[in-house]
Amino acid sequence: MRDRSARISSSQSGFLAGLNDVIRSFASPPLWITLGWYDFTLRYRRTYLGPLWEILVVGIWIAGLGLLFGRLLGKSEEDYLVYLSAGVILWSYISSTLSSGPGVFLSNSRAISSINNPLFTYVLRNAVEHWAKMAIHALIILGVMLWSDVQLGWQTLLAVPGLLLLFLGSMVAVPLLGFAGARYRDLSHMIRSGMRFLFFATPVFWYADGLRDREFLALLNPFTHYLEIVRAPLTGETAPMLSWLVVLAIDAAGLILLVTTYSSLRRRLAIWLG
Repeated sequence: MRDRSARISSSQSGFLAGLNDVIRSFASPPLWITLGWYDFTLRYRRTYLGPLWEILVVGIWIAGLGLLFGRLLGKSEEDYLVYLSAGVILWSYISSTLSSGPGVFLSNSRAISSINNPLFTYVLRNAVEHWAKMAIHALIILGVMLWSDVQLGWQTLLAVPGLLLLFLGSMVAVPLLGFAGARYRDLSHMIRSGMRFLFFATPVFWYADGLRDREFLALLNPFTHYLEIVRAPLTGETAPMLSWLVVLAIDAAGLILLVTTYSSLRRRLAIWLG
């Protein structure tokens, strides 16, 4: 157990040790990009369509929801499909990333105990897999936008900082969930169950203003704001300032929590993985 701890913790301690771990991880992109891409392609090995299955499955899911709920909500088919496709794909990224978070260190426990790689490398490995999946899904949004003839303007560019804030939030959440998941093994099951419920409780395929006097319930959901800052620009609108402020506040609070706890949790991880 002592040898295992030594591989995870360096001779430094405290904040500098954690910062050094993160910097060393980002300084070795060939390692985590290769590992993440391997994880992404592994599930499609020996299949005929390969990653195109991602487009096929999600595309059918969006088409089915669009045909059903577009008319129920009284929205035009073109506008609703853009709204829906962006919502489903962004939610897919959020849900899959958070669901994999509790197991990010557990799934790499053998490598952590035997190879002296920076711990944050495995967070970046996880991120690459989900970024690759989202990049393929983005082709669906692009196709729907071209078909719907959405009027793009300067506000469309706001989707870029919105996406970066979404990525930052996930990069902060995954290691925190990874430490908690290593300590409490039931967490992964709780997260997966919770994400299924939140899919319906978040305006992914429905509109928050449709709740009328209960719209505040949707606004209390932080995922609503993460969706809004990316989806609104893609539909030719600007996200409310409230959504930007909420996302910035959550990302900042999460970053502070990660910075202040990473080093201490990193040293305890060897015990939890045992």
